[in-house]
Amino acid sequence: MNNRFPLQVLLIILLSTSFCTRVDAGNDRSSARSVGLARAHTASVYGSDAVGINPAFLSVPRPSTFEISIVPFGVRIGSNFIDYNFYATYFTGAEDPVTGDRVAKHLTPQDKQNILDSIPDGNGKIHVDAQVLWLGISIYTKYLGGIAFTVSDRFSTNLTIPDDYLRMLFDGFSATGSLYDFSGTDAQSWWIREYAFSYATPRFKLVSFLPTLAIGGGIKLIEGYSYFGIDSYDGYISNRGFEEGFVLRGEVNMITRRAFADFIHYPNEHRYNLMSTPAGKGMGFDAGIAASISNNITLGFSITDIGSIKWTENTYGSSGATVVEIDDIFSTEQQDSLRNAYTGNDERIDAFTTPLPTALRAGLSWQISHTLMLAADYMLGLNNMPANTTNPRIAFGGEWSLFSNFILRTGVAFGGHDEFMWAFGFGLLSLEFDLEVATENIRWVAGPSESKQASITISTKFKI
Repeated sequence: MNNRFPLQVLLIILLSTSFCTRVDAGNDRSSARSVGLARAHTASVYGSDAVGINPAFLSVPRPSTFEISIVPFGVRIGSNFIDYNFYATYFTGAEDPVTGDRVAKHLTPQDKQNILDSIPDGNGKIHVDAQVLWLGISIYTKYLGGIAFTVSDRFSTNLTIPDDYLRMLFDGFSATGSLYDFSGTDAQSWWIREYAFSYATPRFKLVSFLPTLAIGGGIKLIEGYSYFGIDSYDGYISNRGFEEGFVLRGEVNMITRRAFADFIHYPNEHRYNLMSTPAGKGMGFDAGIAASISNNITLGFSITDIGSIKWTENTYGSSGATVVEIDDIFSTEQQDSLRNAYTGNDERIDAFTTPLPTALRAGLSWQISHTLMLAADYMLGLNNMPANTTNPRIAFGGEWSLFSNFILRTGVAFGGHDEFMWAFGFGLLSLEFDLEVATENIRWVAGPSESKQASITISTKFKI
């Protein structure tokens, strides 16, 4: 068995959480304007921010012909059950009443129940998303339309952990019998680099009474440096009552796949650099439409990240369909059989392909006045790849030009990975330079101890 497996999985999760200090599909994580609008942006983006969201909006008229973004970044870490109070209460120990030192905390039955009750629907979810836009260049002219080129790194991890893992840890194997179901365990994680070229036509009318239209498209060359995914996992472990004679029984059906670049798989032999050979390569496509139905109302429709990545380097997989019984917990042979059942048969596998996080988007923007804009958005992921979800998401946002060079933004979102998010951001704008800052969860800033989501995005843009 390859003993690197658990270490590599941990490394990918750590890479996703530590870089930049959720990349969602598209460039919305590194765009502070999008984040400040709660990502109500399908009909309100422009410049390099439109790449991966709706490339048709590269043709939005703007004062500057040439814009360049250098290293804007965004990161979001979230969970459906862990906030800072939860972490401080159960994971930082307790104060020794005599010495004042921090010592291990002993969980009471009520503590254990409180932890289990905090997990909605019996499934704990953790997601970590980050994006760095190393370079974003966009050019716009009235007669040629809009062109953009971007280079970005995208990191994502989605984890689903059934609460029966904790129940087993807390309660062990009861003398009267126990059953713990681990079905639904899921993990998807990757690190990819994207080179994207996008173009939008100048705005035009097909027929005089129809809206002014622009059509945009984009092509992406993708390099994947790491991937880990659980394709399927069904399993349980149980024991019968001690009076009947102790027997531990488990059943597992699982398939996992992973691939790593050499500098991750062989860290002692290879070092990372910008020209490191990736573990996989792929191609993706975006397409979008912008339709101005009046001077101040615009509609946007797009489909993004159509494509896939083929992983060819250091590809491994674990699989198993095993039933195991143990009647002697001190038997090394039986312990090994149980361990092997739940880790699977780990071996080198052939190259494999994973889809990109394809998503459908629709949006509307309403420029009420030259100082106020409102927007609405709908997004539906077509798969559950990293940073994507098949749970639909609805967002409403707005921006207000408080002064000529200072803009406030806010918005709310429902669905997707989160039940509710309240975003906030601001922009300091000039003719030559923009600085924008936003968070997708203002509650994290106002009351971090009770927030389950942390988000920050900072964008800079030079204009000519």
